[in-house]
This record gives sequence, C-alpha cells and structure tokens, in this order.
Amino acid sequence: MFETNDIAIAAYLMMKGLPLKDCSIAPTGKYIFIFHDPNNLAHQLSLEFLNSDCSRFDNQMRNLRKLLASKKRP
Repeated sequence: MFETNDIAIAAYLMMKGLPLKDCSIAPTGKYIFIFHDPNNLAHQLSLEFLNSDCSRFDNQMRNLRKLLASKKRP
C-alpha cells in the first residue's frame, strides 16, 4: 500500500495505472489517498511526477488560482 495527501500525485499515480483503494478527507481537512502498490512503484512514480511537466503544470494552476483569489471583484 502507498499513501499520499497530494491530489496531484494521486492523479498521476492513477494515470500510471495504480489502483486507488480508498480516499477520504481527514478531520484536519487533508486529503488521504491509498493505493494498492504490490510492485512498490508508487514512490518512484511520485518522484517521476515531481520532475515532470505535469508537476510544473500543476504548480502553474495553483499560481493562477492564488492570483485570481487575490483579485477583488468590483
């Protein structure tokens, strides 16, 4: 089993074919994603994600959301 709180990594792992076993939201508001990982690939795939264009795209999406959140509506 492999667990992550990062929704972008979870999406990447799903895209790479790892089966999602469970997901929930902790009382603290953090996401919890648990994957079935019989071949112990999730850690390596997580590192692959962090060095990928997918990660850069995700970071720019976050930046745009922050930018929009900082704007006040007239």
